[in-house]
Amino acid sequence: KDAMRDYEGAIVYFDAAIELNPDDAGAYINRGNAKAMLGQHTAAIIDFNTAIRLQPNDAEAYVNRGKAKGALDRHEDAITDHDEAIRLQPDLAEAYNSRGHTKNNLNRYEAAIADFDQAIFLQPEHAKAYNNRGIAKAALGRTAEARSDFEAALALAQKVGDDDLKAEIERQMQALDNTGQ
Repeated sequence: KDAMRDYEGAIVYFDAAIELNPDDAGAYINRGNAKAMLGQHTAAIIDFNTAIRLQPNDAEAYVNRGKAKGALDRHEDAITDHDEAIRLQPDLAEAYNSRGHTKNNLNRYEAAIADFDQAIFLQPEHAKAYNNRGIAKAALGRTAEARSDFEAALALAQKVGDDDLKAEIERQMQALDNTGQ
C-alpha cells in the first residue's frame, strides 16, 4: 500500500503486522516511514526508536529517524543519527545524502557537498544527491557547478520517472535562472 501513496492504509497494514509480530523491526520502520510521509514526524520517531531497540544495528532506522528529526528542526540530533548509520553501514549512500541535506539546512554547505560527493560516489545515479549538491553549490554562488548538478539530477529523475523530483529540480533550475547568473 505504501508504494501507492496510501499512507493511512499502509499504517493500518503495519499496525496489523505489528500486532501479529511485535518484534518485527521492519514493520516499525515501514510504519514510521508512512507516518513521516503524512507529516507525523514525532510518531514516526517513536516507531524508529522501537525499531532501533529491536535491531540496534539497522542503519536504515537511524537514517529514517534522522530525517524525521530534521523535519522537526532537530538538526544536530539528525546528524548524530546519520553519523551512527554511516558507522554501521559506511556504504549506505542515503545516509550521506540525508546528512548532507541536514547540513544544507544548517548552512554548512561545504560539509554538505562532501557528503553529497560521497553519496554520489557510492550510488552514481542518486538523483536527490545531485539535486541537493546543486542546492549547496547555488547557495555558495557556484552557479555553473549547481546548474551541472541540477541537469544531472533532472536526467536521472527522468530516467526513473520520478515526476515529483523532476518538478523540484525544475524549480531549483528556474530559481537559478532568476538569479541572472
